[in-house]
Amino acid sequence: MSGRRAIPNALWILAVIGLGIGSGCGSTVKPTVLATKPARIASLTLATDEILAELVPSERVVSVTYLADDPGISNVAGRYPKEIPRLRDIHVERLLALAPDLICVAPFNTADSLRLLEHSGRSTYRNEVANGLSEIEASVRRLGERLGEPERANRMVEQMQSRRRRIADRLHDVPTRPRVLFWSAGFTAGRKTTIDDIIREGGGLNVATDLGLEGSAEIAPERVVAADPDVILLSLWKGDERQAQVTSHPILRQLRAVREGRLVTIEGRYLTCISQFAVEGVERLARALHPDRFAEEAPQ
Repeated sequence: MSGRRAIPNALWILAVIGLGIGSGCGSTVKPTVLATKPARIASLTLATDEILAELVPSERVVSVTYLADDPGISNVAGRYPKEIPRLRDIHVERLLALAPDLICVAPFNTADSLRLLEHSGRSTYRNEVANGLSEIEASVRRLGERLGEPERANRMVEQMQSRRRRIADRLHDVPTRPRVLFWSAGFTAGRKTTIDDIIREGGGLNVATDLGLEGSAEIAPERVVAADPDVILLSLWKGDERQAQVTSHPILRQLRAVREGRLVTIEGRYLTCISQFAVEGVERLARALHPDRFAEEAPQ
């Protein structure tokens, strides 16, 4: 999936990148089993832009999203040659002119566009919902299989799992795991989200999950104050004033975490991606919550 921007419109963020939470619905495009390895791959999601960058040579990619070049929201800015077209949406005629033999789509692509692609006879791969880090790993493997690159995909997943294990080893006996609440302009992330996994594997306890929230959920500032989290987790976006807004918020500024400066800010491209780069969010949070466990190790 894919795309992010400073979150004045939280619902737009959810639709475009999944907020590390996944998305649902939409028209179903039936995948076609390919007899040969796809040589011309079109990507219509930022998540597949990011996965493809490490899964196949750029020569096999005929288009990526316009979001791929924005270092504020993309983990692969500068990775794709300039001659590869950047698409803003599904313009079927332009897309088919690129002669792709596989088109990567997502649940948020419009039903009409997906139907047109289906009727065109082009093969499609739908990058499905990812509700956690293990599901991201499964997505990488599925795409690798579809592209005829299962071994390369397995290596990517093994690297993710190895890094997660190293973090877990460092945190396995921490005496205290702080209660962390992710806050994004009135939204938080509860159970069945990648952010829930990031908080847990980063050495924290997700307050939103403890409150019984699931997926991306609205949460009133008053409820945040009543929950009294130890740490507020914020996503950093280019040109965003989120941290200042929290500290000046008429209700949230009452929080102990705000008064005592226990705010952790991580680049949004690591918190909300649904690609292999989500593990970077885990490590950054772990280092912020438990710096003593990483004192002798430089950040990657």
